[in-house]
Amino acid sequence: MATFPSIAPNSRLYVPGSLPAVIVTSLSGRATAFRRGNRRIAQTLSLTYEYLTEANMDLIKDHYIGQNGTFEIFFLSAEVWGDFVTPPVPLLSDSAWKYSSEVTITDVSFDRFTVNVDLESVPINTGDLVFDAGLAAASPDRLYLLDAGAAAASPARDYTISPSGAS
Repeated sequence: MATFPSIAPNSRLYVPGSLPAVIVTSLSGRATAFRRGNRRIAQTLSLTYEYLTEANMDLIKDHYIGQNGTFEIFFLSAEVWGDFVTPPVPLLSDSAWKYSSEVTITDVSFDRFTVNVDLESVPINTGDLVFDAGLAAASPDRLYLLDAGAAAASPARDYTISPSGAS
């Protein structure tokens, strides 16, 4: 899984999200809430990079393109959290991140750019969805390994969905 480029933003806006819950109202009007999980969802992080060099702008742009836009998930680097001694979301945890919208790039002066990045959290488990994985070993952890029949223990694969005889 990819890691976001190690570039410190000029500003960041973090919204901690909430726990998944459903509120049900009975016919008498009484409301009851049901918690549907124990991990935060809908966490958002908006990053602004000002006066970046073209090389650093290209790192962010290439990462966005490498993640297939808003499709693939990734982890954040420590530099993204900057001054936090303990980041609000641990770097390697049960939450990954994905782009929630396109990266915007503004050319502000000769060879300097402003880049805005909007991210949202995606709850995951390390080794998520190891399901009927044939002879796949438990280590190293995998993501979304499904019916991979006779999969080799290495190299670790992400998103292997049903290739019979994977090796």
